[in-house]
Parts: sequence; C-alpha cells; structure tokens
Amino acid sequence: MYFSKKNTGIGVFCVWILIAVPVFSQTRSFNDIFPELDTEKTQAALSADGFVAAGKGSALQHIVPAGAELAVQHAILKNAYITESIALLPFERVTIVNVYNALQNVRSLKGISYHSATKGADVPLFEDATRIKSDKDTSAIPDPPRAAAAPGRETWYVRLKDANFGNCYYRVDIAANSRAIVCTLTNFKALSFLFVPVIGKEKFIAQVYFEPVSGGVVVYSIASADVSDFFASKIHVPSAVQKRLEVIKQWVVRGIR
Repeated sequence: MYFSKKNTGIGVFCVWILIAVPVFSQTRSFNDIFPELDTEKTQAALSADGFVAAGKGSALQHIVPAGAELAVQHAILKNAYITESIALLPFERVTIVNVYNALQNVRSLKGISYHSATKGADVPLFEDATRIKSDKDTSAIPDPPRAAAAPGRETWYVRLKDANFGNCYYRVDIAANSRAIVCTLTNFKALSFLFVPVIGKEKFIAQVYFEPVSGGVVVYSIASADVSDFFASKIHVPSAVQKRLEVIKQWVVRGIR
C-alpha cells in the first residue's frame, strides 16, 4: 500500500498498535488532487454521474490523484480489463474517520440496488454481506463498533453474495493518513459465473481512494479484472465492475449520512 507512517497530528495508538489518523487536516481542492485533468473530464467528474473510463489496460490512460501511489497500478496486467472513475460526493463536512466508519459497516451493503438492464428493474447487487474471520476461516463475524480514529493500516476479510457471481470472497486492505483513505479489495477465491470460474484467485483488484475536500469527498476508483476474451465476450466486464463500484459509493454515502 502507498501510505507512509508519517502523521502530521498527535498520534494515538489503537488496539492493533497502529498509528491512528488525526481527525482534521488541511484540505485540498479538487484541482489540487487532479491538477492535470482536462476540462471535459473535470466537468464529467463533477456531474451527477461522475467520470468513467474503461478498456484494456494497455490502452487506458490512468489518472492518479496527486501524491498517491496506488498499488493496483503495479498489479495491472496489460491485457486486463480496467475501469476507472472519479466522482465528488457532496457533503458539508466529512473527516477521514467518517469515511472509515462508513467502510466498517459491511453488513449495510446488503440490499443496495442497481438497475439491471436484462431484468428491467432495480435489484439488490449483494444479497448478503458480512465480515468473516480470515481467508482460512470463512465464519461470519459482526461489524465492529464505531471507531474514534482510523488506523493507519488494517486488513479485513469479507464475503459478499453477489447477484451474478454468487458468494465472493475478498481481502480488504485499509490504508489511511491525515489526508486520505484507500480501500483495496482483492479476491482470495476465484469468481464464478453460472458455476464456471471466470476470474482467478487474486486476478481482480480494486482500489477506492477517498479524500475529503471543501463541500464533499473526492472518490477515485480503479479496478483491474484479468478475464479471458472468451468470457469477456459473454460478460461486459467494465459495466459489471462499474456497477459494483457505484454500489460501493452509494454504501459509503449512506454510512456517512
């Protein structure tokens, strides 16, 4: 992960003996975070739908928030399918701790809907969502209580019952500093469609970057899925990934409110 352990506020140790993140820090503007983003992309990012780009890794121009090194950038295969997005979630005042506590509520992912073109209706994307003990023990465990500070680094494991892919298992790595927080999801079991493995173990990785700014939270996401061309012809991979990223953003918005 990309964050150093440098802390500009007064550090407090959480129960995991990790450096906790100060609640307040000097905020940047959207243009500070994306100084080289052209006018068209900026307007799209600030619109209700946000900016979205998708394609093969070798053809997609990656946009990275200034000052951030995202691990997914180094994990992308040239032939992987990439989905990238930028959005501004409007809020009057948000802190890193607000975002962290929203991310902790894994079970509240259950039931958030997306529009299914094939069914012509809004349907829940995740029929169930829970934390699990580890990648070796998939027993469900409850979400923790709200935290007073966000730890610098932390790893969780979750099981999401996906409407299309069935039970999916992810490692969730959290990294935070005084400015931003990143949530990285990596599948530690293969993802299957109609009982056929489609994405191998650790062949899907997504990172979602959150940075509070004046008037809201900038959300940047990039996801890489290594899928064969045969399955890509059966499933529109960028759309499938983008739906899931959109649901994650809805989930965070609800958690912050």
